[in-house]
Amino acid sequence: PIKKKNKRIDAHGYSKIYERYFEKIRNANLNVLELGSFYGNAAGAFFYYFKNSSIYSGDICPDLFRYKSQRLKNFYINTSSEISIKKDLIDNQRIFNVIIEDASHTLKDQIISLFMLFKKLNSGGLFIIEELDFPDTRKDMNCNNEKPTLREILFKFKKDKTLLSSNYIKKNDRDNFLDNIDSIEIYKG
Repeated sequence: PIKKKNKRIDAHGYSKIYERYFEKIRNANLNVLELGSFYGNAAGAFFYYFKNSSIYSGDICPDLFRYKSQRLKNFYINTSSEISIKKDLIDNQRIFNVIIEDASHTLKDQIISLFMLFKKLNSGGLFIIEELDFPDTRKDMNCNNEKPTLREILFKFKKDKTLLSSNYIKKNDRDNFLDNIDSIEIYKG
């Protein structure tokens, strides 16, 4: 990003991490899903980076989305609602090569998005969760200080291949995740 006086700022620094994974697939014909698209700035960047791919951008306020193209599909989704996730993504036949969860960042939403949508990820695909630490570090993202957070769940899995229990993970979603996960990498943005 550039500030008004043309001074470059580093933002989150995700592009360096993304490049490690995206460089080898950038010219493929992919379905890329971004949740939490807001104005669509990331979707616009993905549009130019993944030149042969379809970019799907979901947000609770899709009317804020600023871009139009045949390869950009903007739609409504409420990642706080399991019903919305099911109706707007699970029930549709589309499978994704990349899913980026950048929506509300709350404890519940991060957990249900990962475990419900993991089955919509193509074999060998990437599921990325931005701001994974927010429910651990920001009171407004975990008002009731619930445990475990998704970060704790994923660190536990990395350590011993088991999952901590959560009220937000359904058994079939848990089993699908355990049967299909290849690896987990956690980076600091």
